[in-house]
Amino acid sequence: MEFKIGDAVSTPNGNGYINDIIGDQVIVDLTDGDDRREMFSKTEITLLAE
Repeated sequence: MEFKIGDAVSTPNGNGYINDIIGDQVIVDLTDGDDRREMFSKTEITLLAE
Protein backbone atom coordinates (compact mmCIF):
# COMPACT_ATOMS: atom_id res chain seq x y z
CA MET A 1 0.00 0.00 0.00
CA GLU A 2 1.32 3.44 -0.90
CA PHE A 3 1.20 6.10 1.78
CA LYS A 4 1.85 9.81 1.36
CA ILE A 5 2.44 12.69 3.76
CA GLY A 6 -0.86 14.03 5.09
CA ASP A 7 -2.79 10.75 4.76
CA ALA A 8 -5.18 9.97 7.63
CA VAL A 9 -4.21 6.59 9.11
CA SER A 10 -5.16 4.20 11.88
CA THR A 11 -2.30 2.93 14.08
CA PRO A 12 -2.07 0.53 17.03
CA ASN A 13 -1.98 3.63 19.28
CA GLY A 14 -4.83 5.61 17.70
CA ASN A 15 -5.60 7.65 14.61
CA GLY A 16 -3.46 10.38 13.11
CA TYR A 17 -1.86 11.92 10.05
CA ILE A 18 1.38 10.95 8.33
CA ASN A 19 4.09 13.54 9.03
CA ASP A 20 7.00 11.86 7.23
CA ILE A 21 8.03 8.60 5.55
CA ILE A 22 11.55 7.21 5.96
CA GLY A 23 12.06 3.93 4.13
CA ASP A 24 9.64 1.40 5.66
CA GLN A 25 8.97 3.61 8.70
CA VAL A 26 6.17 6.16 8.92
CA ILE A 27 6.09 9.06 11.40
CA VAL A 28 2.51 9.75 12.49
CA ASP A 29 1.13 12.75 14.37
CA LEU A 30 -1.48 11.06 16.57
CA THR A 31 -4.71 12.98 17.17
CA ASP A 32 -6.49 10.69 19.64
CA GLY A 33 -6.00 11.90 23.22
CA ASP A 34 -2.64 13.54 23.86
CA ASP A 35 -1.15 14.99 20.68
CA ARG A 36 2.10 13.16 20.09
CA ARG A 37 4.31 11.86 17.28
CA GLU A 38 5.24 8.18 16.94
CA MET A 39 7.00 5.99 14.40
CA PHE A 40 5.41 2.85 12.94
CA SER A 41 6.25 0.25 10.34
CA LYS A 42 4.14 0.50 7.18
CA THR A 43 2.72 -2.94 8.03
CA GLU A 44 1.27 -1.60 11.32
CA ILE A 45 -0.92 1.15 9.87
CA THR A 46 -3.91 1.38 7.54
CA LEU A 47 -5.45 4.26 5.61
CA LEU A 48 -8.67 5.75 6.97
CA ALA A 49 -11.53 6.47 4.57
CA GLU A 50 -11.74 10.18 3.74
